[in-house]
Amino acid sequence: MDKQMIISIGRQCGSGGQEIGAKLAEHYGLKLYDRNIMQLLAEDMEKDPASVARMEEKLSGLLPKRRGGFEAKMKDLMNRLSASDELYLHERGLIERLAETESFVIVGRGANGVLEGNPNALRLFIFAPDDFRIPRVKAQYQLSSDLEAKKKMDQMDKERREFYEYYSGKVWGLYDPHDLMINSSLLGIDGTVDLIISVANKKFGL
Repeated sequence: MDKQMIISIGRQCGSGGQEIGAKLAEHYGLKLYDRNIMQLLAEDMEKDPASVARMEEKLSGLLPKRRGGFEAKMKDLMNRLSASDELYLHERGLIERLAETESFVIVGRGANGVLEGNPNALRLFIFAPDDFRIPRVKAQYQLSSDLEAKKKMDQMDKERREFYEYYSGKVWGLYDPHDLMINSSLLGIDGTVDLIISVANKKFGL
């Protein structure tokens, strides 16, 4: 592909964002970055991938509940960066470097905020009602009840929201940091993929 093309996907838990990202990457023949970006991040930080993954998991849910709090902290040079801040800075830098030269699809990682203003990026947010998401989450995590699935969804979305809002200063799931927001239950996963392809083709002149 001659023209650079980046598709960034934020998503609610169970909305199919990961599956949609994989299908888009396959359709366009692009690299897919999701949790596999941890390997590149580990190399960037000169650490073992497993230790970086454990660091990320340990920090989940521990961020201060303050939108844009990271940018405020950066202005205070007397504050030491936390381990979470250091991890985010490396990840943001990695995404920015990839975006300088590569075409790819990226799911999560706060990339919609990082790629704000990048003319070569299409930033999406995938959401869906609970009755669409719960069966998907039950199957994915092998849970036995709708209640367990609902708790899992709420916890994961809470962690994503706190991470995104703390570091980007934007509201997770609101239109402001996204180019297109799609209810994946309206057309289903494949129909949503087809819709995104039609939009992407027009944006990137394909």
